[in-house]
Amino acid sequence: MRNSPLVLLLILALALTAAAQDRALSDGFVGCSTSDSAYPFDLDSHTAGASIDLLPEGNYPYDATITPDGSQVWIVGASGDGVIVIDRETNTIVQQFAVANYAIGVAFNQDGDRAFITSRDDEVMKIIDTATYAEVGELAIPTSYLGAGNIALDPVSGNLYVVDWYNDDLHEVAGDGSAVLRSADFGTNLWQVVVAPDGEHVYVTDRGEDQVVEISTDTFLITRTFAVGDDPWGLDITADGTALVVSCEDSSEAYLIDLVGGGIIPIALDASADPRDVDILDDAGLAFVAGGSVTGYTAAVYVIDLETAMVVDTFDGPGTNSNVVAVQAQMAGGLTPVEPTPAAVARLTAYPNPFNPQVTISLALDRELRGTLTVHDLAGRQVRTLAEGAFAAGDQSFAWNGRDAAGRSLPSGVYLVRLRGGGVELRHKIVLMQ
Repeated sequence: MRNSPLVLLLILALALTAAAQDRALSDGFVGCSTSDSAYPFDLDSHTAGASIDLLPEGNYPYDATITPDGSQVWIVGASGDGVIVIDRETNTIVQQFAVANYAIGVAFNQDGDRAFITSRDDEVMKIIDTATYAEVGELAIPTSYLGAGNIALDPVSGNLYVVDWYNDDLHEVAGDGSAVLRSADFGTNLWQVVVAPDGEHVYVTDRGEDQVVEISTDTFLITRTFAVGDDPWGLDITADGTALVVSCEDSSEAYLIDLVGGGIIPIALDASADPRDVDILDDAGLAFVAGGSVTGYTAAVYVIDLETAMVVDTFDGPGTNSNVVAVQAQMAGGLTPVEPTPAAVARLTAYPNPFNPQVTISLALDRELRGTLTVHDLAGRQVRTLAEGAFAAGDQSFAWNGRDAAGRSLPSGVYLVRLRGGGVELRHKIVLMQ
């Protein structure tokens, strides 16, 4: 049976529509604060699409979050006091509305049917029905300075965490937005906030102390701090909860923090960069950093490989002064699986890191295994074998002096220590500073 020309045209139209949707749904988004615009870009090629005007509600884009189902990106405008909603199938605006004075951040509940938008000047969190875009409630956020700042969802409990803009306090908010459950002082200038996939810790950047603060969601007490560069702004965590990426605006660099081993690796960006928002694309093992104003780029974005802790691409698009970036759907309960980490079987750490002239590699095993402990450069070449054969259960350590198997001194850079054998493979990045 032959199809009629009309049927063939319908089939072709459906195929073209599906192809267009596949392309669009593989796009990330950059919001630019000087041009008050956004642009999509292909997550594989990093090719930018056409500019999207965010005025008036999206004036000065300050946050961009992709909905848990991946269908939309919501961009909050601080000076525009509102929200721009972009459909990712068509990369077009489907809704724009005013919400509150100096809107700062947006997060979604686990089901994606509610959006929570923080307002600095009104000192509230607005609750929005994502189907109708209607305001269905609000919650006053206590402050001793300016008001509610950035916001993040706990994917396990469903509660929310809100920082006090340019101030000290972190607030835990009930998942339905009905009440502030806990508040405490955790720094001097808290800014960005993320929650670990297992819900056990909250992480915030403290711009006043130049550090990232780890807070237990159980005790609501600080468990660790990580010293980073000048003025840490953006922050994101990997879907397996093993690493953080933080951008430091005034020192023009990013940092990769190993949450298992505790190592901290600086990543230099252009000297003229003002790195701001960070969003991680887990499937690709990449972090995208909005670069702010960068000489030679109008809306620069840096692409960092999380395995090598190196910048592998820099690109821009239509717009000026990149301020926010969104590349994957917000983590929500049941939607982003958390894989068990090898730390349940073994732990591999290093100290000091960076090091010169010697680093101590510490290994903790809960059972005996046979394998090899080796050092590799970033090209994957093995430069040294530290140990091989039987590794006993318990704690043990191995020293490395930064030399290869022939005793030659190796250049400064990032190296990978790898334990492999007995069904276990662990890797830990170390930095040699000659």
